[in-house]
Amino acid sequence: MGFMQKFRQFMYGRNGFDTYSFFLFIIAFGVSTANWFVWDRLASLILYAVQLLFLGYAIFRILSKSVHKRSAENRTFLKVWNAVKNFFILQKNRIRDIKKYRYRKCKYCKATLRLKRRRGKHTVKCPKCRGEFKVNIIV
Repeated sequence: MGFMQKFRQFMYGRNGFDTYSFFLFIIAFGVSTANWFVWDRLASLILYAVQLLFLGYAIFRILSKSVHKRSAENRTFLKVWNAVKNFFILQKNRIRDIKKYRYRKCKYCKATLRLKRRRGKHTVKCPKCRGEFKVNIIV
């Protein structure tokens, strides 16, 4: 029996590598990189301990046999991660579209709408909730 077969057999029934574990490894790498620039010995030891905590928790998650709990943690992480990611994507799109569009929130469902940049007062119909409201666009 080869190494890969033994490794597959060992990992059977375990959580394995998911997005949250990857994020924990990235954070540990970031703390390790920050530790290079710290000259104080005590602060360096604290950062090293924090790095080991992140790495230890990531490895614990990967090797855990409690798949349902780790899946729930990953889902919770993904909710937060996607909200943060979508916020920054929206900000990037706002900067990219600043000459042609304006972004406004629907008064009823709070969805973000992209409106043509036309000066004046307009009646807007939200495509999600079909609510109509007035918008004043100042160029």
